[in-house]
Amino acid sequence: MDDVAKEISISKKTLYKCFKDKESLVLSTVESHMRENEEAIENIIQTEPNAIEQFHLITTYLMSNQRKMSPSMLYDLKKYHPQSFELLEKHRSNHVVRHLLMNIALGRSSGLYHNNFHAEIIAKSFSMLSFYVFDSEELNSLGISQDDVLIEIIKYHLRSISTEKGIETINSIEWKIKPS
Repeated sequence: MDDVAKEISISKKTLYKCFKDKESLVLSTVESHMRENEEAIENIIQTEPNAIEQFHLITTYLMSNQRKMSPSMLYDLKKYHPQSFELLEKHRSNHVVRHLLMNIALGRSSGLYHNNFHAEIIAKSFSMLSFYVFDSEELNSLGISQDDVLIEIIKYHLRSISTEKGIETINSIEWKIKPS
């Protein structure tokens, strides 16, 4: 709390008027972060009609946003703030999966994705896998940036569910993440 108060140039006493303890500060920060992400994702969904482009824009946004956080954030949340970590996990398993299911439905209706796979299994599996990238010592020890690892996983995922028309779209996308 001392560090936070100092960083935002207020007294610790003033900080405690807003947050009863460190846990409530962390929880509030996680909730705010999730709301910000939801708003950005909803905006992308509303403005991009192509399912693959939409998927690309959402993941690009999320990866750019991830750069703003410390690499050890998930570990710290899991270890020191289990309530906040559980909230993040519920968000992943509910909202992220819901967005993935919506994306799959859009991609199928526009002929970009195959119809011969179980959408809920694929959405939940991809959600777990992409979340795992940020928490995996094995993947992080490859000497490859998390962005590049995640891009490879995304391309693998999209190619596995895409039709030839979808693969043409995947091949037309520049998959590098621009610095934020």
